[in-house]
Amino acid sequence: MKPRVGMVTIGQAPRVDVVPAMADVLGPDVEIIERGALDGLGGDEIAQLAPESDDEVLVTRLTDGSSVFVGKRSVTPRVQRMIAELDALGVSMTVVLCTGHFSGLRARRPLVEPDKILLGVLRGVSFEGRLGVLTPSERHVEPTTRRWREHGFDPVVVAASPYRHAAPISVVADRLRAGGVGFVVLDCIGFQRSQRDALQAALDVPVIVANLLVARVVAELLST
Repeated sequence: MKPRVGMVTIGQAPRVDVVPAMADVLGPDVEIIERGALDGLGGDEIAQLAPESDDEVLVTRLTDGSSVFVGKRSVTPRVQRMIAELDALGVSMTVVLCTGHFSGLRARRPLVEPDKILLGVLRGVSFEGRLGVLTPSERHVEPTTRRWREHGFDPVVVAASPYRHAAPISVVADRLRAGGVGFVVLDCIGFQRSQRDALQAALDVPVIVANLLVARVVAELLST
């Protein structure tokens, strides 16, 4: 029987922009079951989940290809419900498809949280220069900068949406280069391998993309 991996997006499933690349890493012998915190909701209902002034801003993708901002406080209970639903289906583990930090999520089976994987890898790598961080919108720059500083890094944070028209890679690379980066992390699950490859070629420094890194960790967990 194939191992079954649950994947929960904070937006709507299926995540055709992310999951196929992760599935390529996991291989054909792994079944992926997707759920979304916003599944089944219309525009008015999604609008009610918009971030309030004191809430953390998250951005995600809908099935029509558009992106939307939601508040972490509003969406977290819905993420938890999707995790419980996947647990009930008997998945081997569940992956949260978001690099934001969530406190208190619970699962009966192993729960894979990308923010912890990114942090663990970066703490285990020594490099010259500052940490470059791509974040998905200007609204994320300040909290992303604060979060990575709290983890002991000196980040250069640049906004570049993985979902909408963003600044050309050359412009993003120039900003990171001017900040003296020696390592770059694409800090949103929606960033793509192609964006990583282009940025790495422009900067000639290591660049990691969250969804592929997480997929490789999941593949290793499944092999044990």
